[in-house]
Amino acid sequence: MDKNQLRLTPIDSVADIIKRYAAKHSWQLIIFSIIHVVIFFFIFSSIIYGKLVPGYFGFLEFWGYASNVGHGLLPFRDFAVEYPPLGIAFITWPGLITSNPDVYYGIFVTETLLFDLAGLFIISGLAKQIGLRLWQILTVYTLSLLAIGRIISIRYDIFPAILTALAIYVFIRGNYKIAWAIIAIGTFTKLYPIILVPIFLLYHFCHNTKREIINGIITFMVVSAAIAVPAMVISPSGFIHSFTYQTGRGLQLESIYASILLICKSFGLTSLSINYSSGAFGITSSLANLLAQISPLLIMFSLIAIYWLFYQEQRRNTPAMSKFDALNPLDAAGIVKYSFLAILVLIITNKVLSPQYLIWLFPFIPLLAGPRKVMSWIIFIAIGVITYFIYPVFYDAIINGAYFAVGLLFVRNILLIVLACLVALKGREHVLKKENIVSRFDN
Repeated sequence: MDKNQLRLTPIDSVADIIKRYAAKHSWQLIIFSIIHVVIFFFIFSSIIYGKLVPGYFGFLEFWGYASNVGHGLLPFRDFAVEYPPLGIAFITWPGLITSNPDVYYGIFVTETLLFDLAGLFIISGLAKQIGLRLWQILTVYTLSLLAIGRIISIRYDIFPAILTALAIYVFIRGNYKIAWAIIAIGTFTKLYPIILVPIFLLYHFCHNTKREIINGIITFMVVSAAIAVPAMVISPSGFIHSFTYQTGRGLQLESIYASILLICKSFGLTSLSINYSSGAFGITSSLANLLAQISPLLIMFSLIAIYWLFYQEQRRNTPAMSKFDALNPLDAAGIVKYSFLAILVLIITNKVLSPQYLIWLFPFIPLLAGPRKVMSWIIFIAIGVITYFIYPVFYDAIINGAYFAVGLLFVRNILLIVLACLVALKGREHVLKKENIVSRFDN
């Protein structure tokens, strides 16, 4: 590959890069864009995914926030919120232009669709950097959308998910400062993107670009301050509450830990109670309380393990290119892989596992390369389908302890663990020669 084709000058914008790549593959992107529009506005509204009922996936909570803003109330100060400042901005801005909940619903779904379509372009760019077939990754992206289902259009998790994918794409293109800025924006949309910060730092450290560590941290802090300070001025306590709200929650019903306890209860090995608090059903027992308390430690140790694996892999890789060059396919594939793993282990070890958390993985699953990629895709799609049946279809049955429903939840959670192991155990990437460099994984 001609090195000049990879070079990114400071004046290049992300939009220009994506536009140039999209022009070469316009027919594929146009076709899949049309398919996604049909999915959002027709298939998701069809009987296949059921009728939208009040409170379905908490959507009316969003309308309540937007309605408050439309009436001149300020989040954090005049009403409590459980989402970071930019998350609230994405949710509430339609309330400034409509007081009709049906119109709000249409605007919000359109907003999620636009981010979904942006994801098409971003993953197509990532596919090029890694060396994957475009039609293949767009197909998997679309099948994953269908598997996750309607929840993707009526929750806001697609916003941080696509922002995270964009940050990784820009980082892989070699424009590090913009990547750090975007990951800060993603963090203040929903907190979880911050777990990718160590991956960025470790890449710089391993490839002797320590100056970029300082630049990255400064950029992240400046952008974070620009977002946080106005919210702090409005209400310091309300701003802090939006980040600490989740910490007080117990063991949520769909978590890995809860599914194990529910299985044990089915066999008469333990006793527990199910109650509703903090907007979700959770499990209460002495063991459940203990697991909820140690969950943060398990998250920390699991993420450290992922960072260590990434560090060991990067130490063996080739040196980084110069400042404004794109990463080689080997490094690009590694960053995507370990970003996916970091998010996945966060989901697995968390005491809360809501259905919309799968959206966090959505942009990355098509980009997993190697001989086991098809199996990874199949498992993720199966996880998405099963999750839909867990909630909302069989949720009442799980609460009531029905064996089939509890077993279905347990199978879904086991598949999440299997997926993590399948991706983590892949061998070290190798770069093939010839003009179109592609990456593969050894068995």
